[in-house]
Amino acid sequence: MPQTVIATCAFPGTYDVDKNLDLHLSYIKEAASARASLVVFPETSLQGYPAILDLEKIEDAITKAQRTAESVPDGPTVQRLITAAMKHNIHVVFGLTEAGKQPGILYNTLVLAGPQGYIGSYRKVHLTLGENFIFRPGDHWPVFDTTLGKVGLLICYDKSWPEGCRELTLSGAELLVIGSAWAATLGQGDRENNSAVRRYDLFDRVRALENSRWLISSNFVGEHGGSNFIGFSQIVDPLGGIVVSSGLDHIGVVTAEIDICGGLAGASALYWGPRLIRDRRADTYKVLNGSSPVVVDG
Repeated sequence: MPQTVIATCAFPGTYDVDKNLDLHLSYIKEAASARASLVVFPETSLQGYPAILDLEKIEDAITKAQRTAESVPDGPTVQRLITAAMKHNIHVVFGLTEAGKQPGILYNTLVLAGPQGYIGSYRKVHLTLGENFIFRPGDHWPVFDTTLGKVGLLICYDKSWPEGCRELTLSGAELLVIGSAWAATLGQGDRENNSAVRRYDLFDRVRALENSRWLISSNFVGEHGGSNFIGFSQIVDPLGGIVVSSGLDHIGVVTAEIDICGGLAGASALYWGPRLIRDRRADTYKVLNGSSPVVVDG
């Protein structure tokens, strides 16, 4: 079966847009040299993840986000990365603070570019408490048709809910691509034993397994904006197995050669065919479909 090289980046975050651009361009070139057809970067990788851990300094984070935000797809730095994707004949997923059409409106956005140029973008749907001070939430789950297969995009906190990945999968996505800014939780264990590492890894594996889809995640690594980001940029197969992971300390690109169609077919065969449609009982999910009231978090 045809093999495809996939790359994902454990990215050292900064708030220097020029430095971040240079890092992107370097890693894109490195991934292309490794024959990768796709390279993935974290959320807000162009400008850095806003320093929202200390809410007393949130005004500074808002000011910086407003100053460095760019429009999609015609922002100057966005255009540089789209051009790089075309030059190196590679698909690239990168994150940025997107300037909306109305002044002051910002989104946490992933952009997908490829050998033919700009393909599309996704705005983060599930925002954390701190992110709500800076960003507006997105409201849809687009799936993009590429030569690699159909790609669905998510951002970080989105993967904490099964519904996002399931929506993308039922819309045809074969590759679930997640850009993250996932940090260690203070006081909840050291290094690989930190609760945030366990959650990150489990969400990646379970979301791949429950949807029988490939999942590629990219995360920041190291100290950035007062947080300690955990890395673990990884590629997960449709049975929930880790194909490759950057681990806790690695900085830069990791790659794996995978059989995209073969992996999907193997997962389908294990479950005696396309179970997500055949065995799904949407008619019984009465709270999800709105016919029964929600009784938690009320």
